[in-house]
Amino acid sequence: MGEIGKITKTLELNELPEDVRAAFAPGKPVTAVFEGEFVEPEPAADAIEARQSSLLRFWGAAADRNTSIEEAVARVRELRDEWD
Repeated sequence: MGEIGKITKTLELNELPEDVRAAFAPGKPVTAVFEGEFVEPEPAADAIEARQSSLLRFWGAAADRNTSIEEAVARVRELRDEWD
């Protein structure tokens, strides 16, 4: 369920409906306040699928090495030291 919120926005008079425009001085900006329950937007199915497939391509990378953290750190340091 969304939360109750408020949005305040400055609008040009021509952006308002005609019946509301009549209540304001011509040529002056107006401030509109919108209050209500915000809706949590659902992520698009395409975006979810793209994110999952981009993460899944790394699934099991280097699993065959069965490397401990210490071995991985040593290997990274060795590669880094090649550039010194």
